[in-house]
Amino acid sequence: LQDKHRISIAHIINDEWEKENGVSVLKARHKISAPFLLMMCDHVVSTSMVERLLQEGVEPGGVSMGVDFALQQKAPFVLEEATKVQVREGKVVSIGKDIKDFQALDTGLFLCSEGIFEALAESSGRGDTTLSGGIRVLASKGKAKAVAMEGLWFDIDDERSLKKAEGAFLESLKKPTDGPVSRYINRPLSIRITKLLVERDITPNTISLASFFMCLMGAVCFVFKSYALLLLGGILAQAASIVDGCDGEVARVKFMETEFGAWFDAVLDRYADALLLTGLSFHCLWYHPPWLVFLLGSAAISGSLINSYTADKYDGFMKRRLAARSGPNGKPGYFRVGRDIRMMVIFLGALLDLALFTLLVLGVGMNLENARRVWLLYGHGNEAA
Repeated sequence: LQDKHRISIAHIINDEWEKENGVSVLKARHKISAPFLLMMCDHVVSTSMVERLLQEGVEPGGVSMGVDFALQQKAPFVLEEATKVQVREGKVVSIGKDIKDFQALDTGLFLCSEGIFEALAESSGRGDTTLSGGIRVLASKGKAKAVAMEGLWFDIDDERSLKKAEGAFLESLKKPTDGPVSRYINRPLSIRITKLLVERDITPNTISLASFFMCLMGAVCFVFKSYALLLLGGILAQAASIVDGCDGEVARVKFMETEFGAWFDAVLDRYADALLLTGLSFHCLWYHPPWLVFLLGSAAISGSLINSYTADKYDGFMKRRLAARSGPNGKPGYFRVGRDIRMMVIFLGALLDLALFTLLVLGVGMNLENARRVWLLYGHGNEAA
């Protein structure tokens, strides 16, 4: 882990482990320099929350504490078990599990100065060895700042909270630019596959290659004059479309996202699209005039490639223009015609033994979509730049 992420890890043994968590923090007093980030080991927080707290900073001798004010969005069992925080004018007034008058919940995220050690020593001297005891000491001196947090966080206390956290985390893997097929069919399946893949030593680039080779095998199947192979090719194409979502999911879960990985996946997808449609065109040559196959095949291939080429600019523009219309869970407020629909059309065309009609639908549909995108962005001029 240290070599992989280029970080230094030092562990400290707490020989008074039977006491409360404030003692564990005190054990690091002479091993760490302030300011430092303190997190509860049984809390899961989003990276955006950490970034927000670091940007807020901490005053000398004090602590900045991440709190969640969205009480109405929390389940009853979460409110019951969470540490409550009383906040007044941006400052923590009191903290504890049993206080009645509270406005926020403790997210288990703190940015601390050296003052936390003095506060914990003072609190421990009074017989309170909890971290909350140290925060109360700082709060009494007006040195505990409450920083509002927005994002996913969970206190993992039992199997129920673990499953809730896992479900929310997997839900967050969905992308705002997912098309309808990806959103309602591919993504629910790819997330289940990702749950298995993250436990194995497999890289996102390997998954991208696996998806590409599935498309390559599907293209080879299309070439032959056989309905069975045509159907197999369609199944492989749709399966590859599902697996294609796993590379990005695994990359996000395992913190392996790279610019090269995203670009490499896009390159393989373009080759895969061209191979599948070329294979489908060869299949049509068994039954239809070459000039017709060439016309529809060329339209389908060029339209599909340009559709992918324009996707980045189009998605960026639509997310800016329609942010207010976005649905829950980050779903876009617009209909997106992309690769997920193309792959589903290929699968359905193979299933129904309508290869030429598939080329017609993709040739016309993709080029009309491209024209619509160009017209839309042209209509808004520099606003889309």
